[in-house]
Amino acid sequence: MLALCDVTKEFNFRIVLEGITLRLEVGQRYALRAPNGSGKTTLLRIMAGLTRPTRGHLLWSGGPIRVQDRRRMGVVLESPMLYGDLTVLENLVWFSRLYGLSHPVRCARWWTDAAGLTECALMPVRQLSKGQRQRAAMARALLHDPELILLDEPFDGLDEEARAWAGDMLDAARAAGKTVFLVTHEEETWAQADVGLTLHNGQLEVLQ
Repeated sequence: MLALCDVTKEFNFRIVLEGITLRLEVGQRYALRAPNGSGKTTLLRIMAGLTRPTRGHLLWSGGPIRVQDRRRMGVVLESPMLYGDLTVLENLVWFSRLYGLSHPVRCARWWTDAAGLTECALMPVRQLSKGQRQRAAMARALLHDPELILLDEPFDGLDEEARAWAGDMLDAARAAGKTVFLVTHEEETWAQADVGLTLHNGQLEVLQ
């Protein structure tokens, strides 16, 4: 599983993250809650391989992280990471093919229905509401059955029904031995984690 080794990140000579070391355990749910501007999203982007640390490195299963290891992650950031001019179904078919899944159209249709997006499956993503885009982003992140799920405010913009669906999906993933790491501002979501984390002066602290 993913491990961060003495990870530091600087922007314009300002230290945002400093000397972060963390090893994620299989089947655990981690929640990070900290003030705005503390580096939460930067940390998540480094873990997802979208931002390089200034110093330090990441490991997967004890060895240098590789491109194929990144494909074992599912990621939802503030941006939905979907193609706005493609429909929901087209996006999910494209990502199913990207991950080399068998029966990509069938897979995409299943996730479209599971995410409650059947009625807007043929709509371009740019026309969706914020909540619908978040559902589609969750479906994109989960469709290839990732071992590690990285989420930035996954319940943001979701109504009660969608929150229940997303929560059930994450519970099922953890029950299946997947590891979940999420950034949240919600006390209840943070309290439900196996490991609660915060950032203070760029350093990661375990609070529970």
